[in-house]
Amino acid sequence: MRTTDVLVSIASAKGSPGVTTTTRVLASVWPQDVVLVDGDPAGGDVSLWSPAPDGSPLDPDVGLLTLAVEARRGVTSLEPHLQTIDGGLQVVCGVQSPGQVAGMGPVWPSLGAVLRQHPGTVLADVGRLTPDSPVLPLVLDSDALVFVVRPTIEGYAHLRERLRWLSTMDSGMRPMPAIGVIAVTEPRETGAVRDLELLLGHAGLSIPVLGAVGIDQKSADVIAARVARGIDRSLLVRSARQLVAPVHELAESRHYARAGLGRGRA
Repeated sequence: MRTTDVLVSIASAKGSPGVTTTTRVLASVWPQDVVLVDGDPAGGDVSLWSPAPDGSPLDPDVGLLTLAVEARRGVTSLEPHLQTIDGGLQVVCGVQSPGQVAGMGPVWPSLGAVLRQHPGTVLADVGRLTPDSPVLPLVLDSDALVFVVRPTIEGYAHLRERLRWLSTMDSGMRPMPAIGVIAVTEPRETGAVRDLELLLGHAGLSIPVLGAVGIDQKSADVIAARVARGIDRSLLVRSARQLVAPVHELAESRHYARAGLGRGRA
């Protein structure tokens, strides 16, 4: 896979369908330099379940909060705000309280540009995306927006309405992010991707279903640092590896559109 520096926001339409687990496992298997950003305005979890390589806790005050302070001064380097978790993944810790979210209000529109300038891929967990979400400016500045959805009637319905809302938006001179969907499934739910494709087609929404990530509770517990054991061959990790290429290609297509360039050849 050819590497292009892209910013990908990963979100839900409603509830908690597995956005954090999906973002974390994608970052863990990404075959190039990658940073995971805990951008959920409802409150971040990275600093809680991901220790540093020496086992010490991460500093929850180093991350989006310190980046916001620097962004106000016009400083755009992400490096001072990164922390490394056990396993080597670099992360940007999120906010911890509603008051911190409110305090960052004027800075959210500039964060997308900062993240986009960082070399490599940036995957941002932005939680539940709503019209009044403070993280919306960052999402609109992303190369791709990927929704994570459970294969339930209510999950599909909320996804459909969120996609319709986004289709009415105009971000001005810059193209909207390319949008895709990932289904979160259990092993027995073999038809989830097909069903989702049919639903989106019937709704008149030309949104690609990038694939499915197979969630099993034991592997999800490992990703959340609750259980210590290897999961390299688990359904969760194997399915995440299959999603890397389609997610990157989706983001890359909009990256070149924003830059006014052709795709070129690898």
